[in-house]
Order: sequence, then structure tokens, then C-alpha cells
Amino acid sequence: MKPRARNLAALSALAASMSAVVVHATDGTHDFARYQVIVDRAPFGQMSSTDAAAQQPPFSTRFNFMGTAKTGDDQPWLAIIFDKEGNRLYFKMEGETIGPVSIVKIERPDTGPAKLVLKQGLEQATLTLEAKAAGAGTPQSGAGQPGQPGQPAVPIPIAPGGHRVPFRRGG
Repeated sequence: MKPRARNLAALSALAASMSAVVVHATDGTHDFARYQVIVDRAPFGQMSSTDAAAQQPPFSTRFNFMGTAKTGDDQPWLAIIFDKEGNRLYFKMEGETIGPVSIVKIERPDTGPAKLVLKQGLEQATLTLEAKAAGAGTPQSGAGQPGQPGQPAVPIPIAPGGHRVPFRRGG
């Protein structure tokens, strides 16, 4: 066979294979319906967006907003945050973080409850400081609490600054 005839035969074979690919790609039997049996059997378990959202509570349920504090007149507000999972208390300013959670804003309005805005990834949550009603939770003086004989009715206040605990080194 001559080189020109060989090239022509190769070219026609290539054209024939390309037309088969086009016919195969437009074949109507290759639609999603043939895979529906796999989806129906759910080999990796049922998955829906409502199930995933119901199983995982928002990240903000991990924290309690306990209050606000200031170290000085010219200092920014600190949020007092209790981490239920870590059983720790944090004093954080705006922009600081607790692990992956960042403190976005501390709102301290003159009227109404204080608010704390937290953010983790794309999720944002606002915690509100619940104001306690006056007298609620304060036992009346003079009467012991039931089930606790001999206990004082009013808790003893602890002086600010804490108490010094004696400590000796060595044995």
C-alpha cells in the first residue's frame, strides 16, 4: 500500500470511530433512569437536608451569655461567656475568639437586655442576656430552705479581690 493510501485509510478509520462516539453520546438509553435503582436502595443511608439540620443543634447552644464587664473607663466592654462543653468561663472583647467561634459584637444598650453576636464559619447567632426579676431566686431571710437544715437562708457574699490561700513550699 502506498503511503497516501495508508494515510487515507487511517483517516477514514478515525472518522468512523468519531461518528460512533457521537452516536453513543446521543443514545437515548443512557439517561438517569437506569441509575434510579441505586438511589432507591440508598447504599449510604438516607440523606436529606432536614435530617442533617435536626441532628446538629446550632453552635450557640454551647454558650451562655452571663454578662458584661469593664476593666476601666477607657477600656472596651468584655463579654462574660460560659462554655458548657468545656466548663470554662471566658472574658472576651469584640474580635477575639473561643476556638473557631469569634465574638462579632457586644451590644450594651442603656435600656433593654445586652446582646452578644457570635459567628462560626458562615453561621451567626445572637445571645441575649436575660434580666433577672428583682427578688426572684432570693430566699426570704430567717427561714431555712426545706431539706437543708442549718443552712443560712441568704448566701454569704464574698468580698471582691478574692481571698489569699496560704501556701508553703517544700515538705
